[in-house]
Amino acid sequence: VKEKASKLLRRVNWLKLAKRGSGVAFNALTGLPSPDQIEIAVGALQRLGQDAANIDGNEIPGKIEEIAGFLNPAEDGDNLPDTIHQFREDFKDLLNEAKIKQLVVLIDDLDRCLPTTAIQTLEAIRLFLFVPKSAFVIGADEAMIEYAVRQHFPDLPVASGPLPYARNYLEKLIQVPFRIPSLGAQETRIYVTLLLVQSIVGDDHDGFEKLLVKGKDSLREPWHGVSVSQTDVQKVDESAKNELNSVFVLAQQIAPILAEGTKGNPRQIKRFLNALLVRQVIAKARGFSEQIKQPVLAKLMLAERFQPDFYEHVSMQAMSANDGKVSDLAVLESTGKSQKPKRTGKDKGKGKITDKGSGREKATAQQSEITKWLERDWLKRWLQLEPELATEDLRPYVFVARDRRSVVSALAEGGLETLIAKLCGAQLEIRAAEPEVKSLSAADAGIVFNGLRERVLGVGSFVTAPGGIDGLAIVAKHHAHLQSEVVALLDSFDPKDLGLWVVRGWNEAITEKQARGKLIDVIRGWGEQNENTLLKSAALSAVSALEGGVS
Repeated sequence: VKEKASKLLRRVNWLKLAKRGSGVAFNALTGLPSPDQIEIAVGALQRLGQDAANIDGNEIPGKIEEIAGFLNPAEDGDNLPDTIHQFREDFKDLLNEAKIKQLVVLIDDLDRCLPTTAIQTLEAIRLFLFVPKSAFVIGADEAMIEYAVRQHFPDLPVASGPLPYARNYLEKLIQVPFRIPSLGAQETRIYVTLLLVQSIVGDDHDGFEKLLVKGKDSLREPWHGVSVSQTDVQKVDESAKNELNSVFVLAQQIAPILAEGTKGNPRQIKRFLNALLVRQVIAKARGFSEQIKQPVLAKLMLAERFQPDFYEHVSMQAMSANDGKVSDLAVLESTGKSQKPKRTGKDKGKGKITDKGSGREKATAQQSEITKWLERDWLKRWLQLEPELATEDLRPYVFVARDRRSVVSALAEGGLETLIAKLCGAQLEIRAAEPEVKSLSAADAGIVFNGLRERVLGVGSFVTAPGGIDGLAIVAKHHAHLQSEVVALLDSFDPKDLGLWVVRGWNEAITEKQARGKLIDVIRGWGEQNENTLLKSAALSAVSALEGGVS
């Protein structure tokens, strides 16, 4: 075995030299070291001579070993293809000599490596692809590895496109793909329940271990709808019965929205719950934990995570109110199950709505704002969650959430910040990023969309096209479920200060029937207003063009 291993190592040393510089193709054609590789070896010798006076005696063996690593060729192979073939044969002999029935190498979290490291690892694995009795199991996010391929090969011809090449690279390397399915609503309920119970009693608690077994049994066949019951949770620890009951109810409330918003990604779900628990700890350390109710905090964090512009609106109103209560929430929660805010018969047609709880009349501007929020299906579902927030002082929750960008922001994951920056750039840069946008998962597309929407809204003035708006159009073009969100954003702009850019360029981006119909209604509304005559004229022409399918 020792002899076989030594022979194999000599192959590795030769390949190490072939890998350095950029001479692999040169080696394959000529069987000789490339000029780059010779320069590396000679440079190492020169450095040894130049630094001789300053080198400690103990360092000399290491320096010599480094040089020897480059200059030690294989005994049998005279060029790179032969050496690779012989390497595989030597490795096969080593496995046989060591009486190894099956060698399985597990490489997990490869997507967490830098692109260069990830590609180098995959290239090293290629040496073993045709060696019998060996298998490599790679755990990684496909999208991240594709991103690494594009980063490693940035100069691919435009005609071939970087996305197909990245996909082909993986398909040629991975022989048996296995994609872990996302969690559904039922599975998310169980997962969230277990995580919240664990946060109360700990993972070594006897009651929790029993609950964990039941949870695993339920997860094996989630289609039967058998889940962890409220009684099961309460039995975990009688001394914490009330607290356990609260987290069970919370899990039932937030799980469906979490499952949808994260697309069933367990890591993102756990991240959300970790952020929830961290904020409770922060509130306790700052001395106002009694003012923080977990269900209220969780509901607000859902809005913060999945509807950041709405959360900003609520938080600004809360901080500006003397009692920290948001008046818009009272109206929204009372009309959340309807398509539009309710009007009393007396006020009908006068442009005012009545707050069901207090009877206070709201101005037309507020009605328009509330109608805009109620056009979002996600917010309608969110408003139906318990508890209602209209009567809560939300200032402590906004205060404790000031860490939100560092705790729950998902933009740093998957290189999405870089993509958002590209989509806020010039038209050429945006078009170049289109294949990357197209390859995004639905969850990542939502994250990019929210990031762009925040930047657009942060501009404030819309006389000229705000940075990021063209990027939003590209995202909506390839992810149709976001098209209605784009239209809702356009509808939120005050037409008085809008430039003519707003009526152009939506034909390719807004293709979904319902969203397109709403877009036409919005632009038609701009054509009926009289505060912005230039926009009015352009909007009337744009409606005809959109109805005719012309951008």
